[in-house]
Amino acid sequence: MFNSVSGWLIVSGLALVLGVTAPISASAQDKKDSSTATNGTEGSELPARPAAANIGSARLNSPAPAPTTSYNWTGGYVGGHAGWGRGRANTSFTPLPNATQFIDMTPTTLRPDPSGFNGGAQGGYNWQTGRFVIGGEADISWSRMSGTATVTPIIKNNGTPFPGAGFLTAHQDTKWFGTVRPRAGIRFNRMLLYGTGGLAFGHVNYSANADFRPGTPTPILFFQYPASLSKTKAGWTVGGGVEVGINKHWSWKAEYLYYDLGNQSITANPIPANPPFQVAYRWETRAHTFNAGINYRF
Repeated sequence: MFNSVSGWLIVSGLALVLGVTAPISASAQDKKDSSTATNGTEGSELPARPAAANIGSARLNSPAPAPTTSYNWTGGYVGGHAGWGRGRANTSFTPLPNATQFIDMTPTTLRPDPSGFNGGAQGGYNWQTGRFVIGGEADISWSRMSGTATVTPIIKNNGTPFPGAGFLTAHQDTKWFGTVRPRAGIRFNRMLLYGTGGLAFGHVNYSANADFRPGTPTPILFFQYPASLSKTKAGWTVGGGVEVGINKHWSWKAEYLYYDLGNQSITANPIPANPPFQVAYRWETRAHTFNAGINYRF
């Protein structure tokens, strides 16, 4: 009996021990599996870190942008230009020996301001130092600037009109003109803003007449005071412009110049002769020119 009870107690104790141990073992296994899963997750992230490092390294090793090439203005050039000019040619008519004696005309001024196209060629040389460019240029232009002014009737020195068909007329035209001048400016890489000034010269035709015909029919004999001359003159010029580099060899420009070739005077005797009466003419010779051109740079 005792042995049976003892045996039962031993079996019951073993069952109790096994029942407690199994949950503990399962819990320990669960923790082990969780730890193993966590370690596996961390291990799967490790290859991403070298990839990020490689991207940063690639960025550090990428080449820097190429620097912008600075345009070089130093060197010689030749080119052509075309444009428009408008002159100032105020022409005075002065009766001689004086207005008191020459009663048929009061001192008068006409404005045969010439205008027209012009075009030609230029050449020069530039030196660049930092942002500044200095140089010299010479140009020559064929010109179609021409103008005529006429007034009728002639006004006498007492303010009344001269009777008949008399008139005053003045004309000026410029055949060609040129300049020789230094240039100085500031560059903005491919763009150059500059000022310029120097010598100007040109060939100009002048003519004028004071015609005292009394009326129609025109009589065989009436007095007139014609005058004309053609002369190469010299003076001065000033202006400025902008030039833009297209590429290494070519550039285009726009330029304004004002020139003054001085005054021209001549005294005309009457036809037929009628001393002591004469008419003195005096022309101004000035102009504004606007040109666009292109240069080939060496």
